[in-house]
Amino acid sequence: MDRIRTNRPASLKMFDFSDTDSGISYGSTDDEIEINTPTYSISLMDPIEAVMKPENVLEKFVEVGGRRYLNDNTLKCYLPSDQEEVKRTYNRHLIDKIMWGGNYSAPVSDNLSSGASVLDIGCGAGAWIMNMASDYPVSVFVGIDIAPLFPENHPPNVAFLKCDIMDGLPFPDNTFDFVRQAFVIICINWQAWKEKVVKELIRVTKPGGYIEIMEVCREDINLGIVGRRIYARKSEHMRKAGINTMSGPDVTKAFNEFKNEVIVAPMEEKIYYFGKKAGRIGEAASILNKALKSILEACRAMKVILTHIMGITEKECEQMLIDFEKECNEITLCKSRYRTVIQKRLDTYGGFKIEDYFADGRISC
Repeated sequence: MDRIRTNRPASLKMFDFSDTDSGISYGSTDDEIEINTPTYSISLMDPIEAVMKPENVLEKFVEVGGRRYLNDNTLKCYLPSDQEEVKRTYNRHLIDKIMWGGNYSAPVSDNLSSGASVLDIGCGAGAWIMNMASDYPVSVFVGIDIAPLFPENHPPNVAFLKCDIMDGLPFPDNTFDFVRQAFVIICINWQAWKEKVVKELIRVTKPGGYIEIMEVCREDINLGIVGRRIYARKSEHMRKAGINTMSGPDVTKAFNEFKNEVIVAPMEEKIYYFGKKAGRIGEAASILNKALKSILEACRAMKVILTHIMGITEKECEQMLIDFEKECNEITLCKSRYRTVIQKRLDTYGGFKIEDYFADGRISC
């Protein structure tokens, strides 16, 4: 077996750092980014850590700036864990499904139709799993995430588990036919993912089974003045936390280090165009409006972080996001996603039935 087939139908770990590097002043109207020097310690979670008082450290969530965040001393999400975020992720799932023409690119349709075991890593509120479970009722779907935003009501072929992948996956070798991971790399330390998670993904996949990674492919394209100010500071800040903001080719390289165990397909990329000048009509126009709304909602979800790293007030941040929305409708903003499909070679043996996890109660259904 020397080729891989592909179909086309188809929590942030806390890494502390402090510095006095430059911030961004939003007040400038020049095309250049205006620089000032913050007097505070720069840490992605500083605004949230400030309210981690002794009396609430045992609570599951903490409220900051009107949004609810996961409250954990070692595992924190830079995005909120509340119903607003649930709605945003469900809209993002719809956008990605339409833009890609399906929920997945791996050649697993026949297996899913006949009954497969599927793991979704970083499942969030379960949008992808709930959609897939409805399409493939004879397959079994397990979702894991560090933030317990899972839907209370779900089909009997679905289970959710609160789990941090940096501690390893709580499943035996060769458990799943299909392992999916989406929008996880953009939230965790790249070196840790490459050194720990890749091995775990391969380990729990059955021989002949597939792994699929979907992620941000590169930074936004054709940004205007306001967009550049936002993304320049945010991207710099994330890179200092060890996050790989343009991981596409690096994912391929990471899996190719295990050539004796897997076969890696070429990376696929989709570019999405947003704003009124994107030139789309009908249903596509509606989806593009949802996509732009999703981008703005993501920025607003990070308002507590943006105000901190940019040294601006909440009012200034809100005005900046209003200007950003207007700017996005005056230019053709582009975003990019990639999918990489990996197949585990058949020259291994063993296996484990995921149904056994349901039978002995190790996963709550």
